[in-house]
Amino acid sequence: MGNTIKSEEHACFESEVCRARIRKSFPILRWIFTALLCGSLFIISPSAEAFLFHATRRAAVRRIMTRGLNPARFKGKTRFGKGLYLSRRISTALAEKGKKSAVIRMKPSRYLKRNTLDLRNPTKKKLRSLFGRKINLRGKLKKWIIGPKLGRRLSRIAGRKGKAIQYRSVKTGGANLMIPKKLVKKRPQIVRPEKIVR
Repeated sequence: MGNTIKSEEHACFESEVCRARIRKSFPILRWIFTALLCGSLFIISPSAEAFLFHATRRAAVRRIMTRGLNPARFKGKTRFGKGLYLSRRISTALAEKGKKSAVIRMKPSRYLKRNTLDLRNPTKKKLRSLFGRKINLRGKLKKWIIGPKLGRRLSRIAGRKGKAIQYRSVKTGGANLMIPKKLVKKRPQIVRPEKIVR
């Protein structure tokens, strides 16, 4: 009988220990479950990074949706010169072009994903490696923002190399993308207009 009481007490003690361990490990289990759930959602649903956004006038949007991109219409007075300007987010595209603009969602090609120079944090070393020589960067780079003279030179280099440029937005600090005119002409399917999202 004494042994029975001891075994019951032992079982009770073990179950209390088990419950305490479960309670202690619950936050870890909850974190693992959340991480798995978020990971599966990331795999299942297309992320914002999967699309690019182009803001422009409504008449231009309709023309792009029916006839496609026309490099002859690219403006040259922009920071990186003539090319197609895109943003990673709708809000950044609207901040750049104006809140009254319409926005097209575009699907980037694999080529674009593989051939984009990331200049969101343009260090002097990175820029000099693109130019292939030592250049004077004084006054051409402020708080990670590339000035227009340097931007246009970089655009010409990128166009020759078949690359796009990812850079920091002056308006929001978000990520923008510029595809040089030369590259759009060479690869008209580098981005594909999908639908008007605003």
